[in-house]
Amino acid sequence: MNTRERFHATCNFEKLDRPIRWETIGYWTETFARWHKEGLPETVLDNAFTGPDHFGFDKMNWLTIAVGADSEPSFSPLFDIEIIEETDKYILKKDHAGKTIKTHIEGQSGLPQDLDNPVKTMADFEALKWRLDPETPERFSANLDIMTNLANAGGDDCYNSAVCCGLFGTYRHLMGLVGMSVLMKREPKLLHAIAENWVYMHETLLKKVREKSIIDYIYFWEDMSYKNGPMISPKAFREFMSPYYKRLIDSLKADTDIRVFSVDSDGDLWALLELFSEVGINMFLPFEVQAGMDIREVREKFPKMVIWGGIDKMALFDNNEFIEKEVMEKVPPLLKSDGFIPAIDHVVPPEVSLKNYEKFLEIVRGIKY
Repeated sequence: MNTRERFHATCNFEKLDRPIRWETIGYWTETFARWHKEGLPETVLDNAFTGPDHFGFDKMNWLTIAVGADSEPSFSPLFDIEIIEETDKYILKKDHAGKTIKTHIEGQSGLPQDLDNPVKTMADFEALKWRLDPETPERFSANLDIMTNLANAGGDDCYNSAVCCGLFGTYRHLMGLVGMSVLMKREPKLLHAIAENWVYMHETLLKKVREKSIIDYIYFWEDMSYKNGPMISPKAFREFMSPYYKRLIDSLKADTDIRVFSVDSDGDLWALLELFSEVGINMFLPFEVQAGMDIREVREKFPKMVIWGGIDKMALFDNNEFIEKEVMEKVPPLLKSDGFIPAIDHVVPPEVSLKNYEKFLEIVRGIKY
């Protein structure tokens, strides 16, 4: 099998020559800094290219140039960055997503603190909606050619992921978590207006990209759950998310050959898995163990969901006995059920030594399929 065939066979629950090799969605910057001291070449330092190549991952292209990413809802142009205050401990600034954030100098990979968001009223949204117009020539003038060359360079020995900011992620970027929660009650028409534009923008962008290059699956960044459950209720999900996800997915299925639609969220997603499945999402990641996401239970309840992740990253903190126990309890039965990409349940944190990470890869890849 070539890489593209292997990926689609995984998503179709077909038998493979071997599982897909993409055992983590990334690494903290501090993890690479530790590993460089432990013998990792200094040239290995990113999540998209040098890291996956060094550790023998299958080739995957993240097509983020024209369809957005997790740091902003696909603005074009981005907002100008404005430094408000800078000390030896933190930086206060307006970022490229129009948010006022506080970034602490220590812990560079930590999440910034959101202090203000650009949308509080319908008028605010109307004033910035031009940045979310998928038809502006500037959005594609150079970026589409770059992305097309990247997507097509590997032929069938790679697969392509179109990375999009999900609908909850878009609400959160524009209004903030507290803001969106309040506005659901006070001004629901605003959320519906944002969602209508989200569908239109992504329909247009993704179909344009597909005309130029293969898209093997859509990757929606959401991060909409904490350890104890989601940040949106099932009732609100049905009102403010379900109709729009279904419209977008149905439209892409009707007009393209894209058939794999994934959601990336940390935390406890049990209350939302069925709702996402109903609208056409058929792949999830990374199934955070500390939040109660046991992939063996997920497989029992959702036999045709593609599972990517679910191996406790904290098992890699310890000795080989703990690594092997965690891997062998989960990976063989999930591989037997098909539709599984073995991976840890988040990015690799700096508590994991290079030796333990390499041992983890050795154990996972040594399992007979």
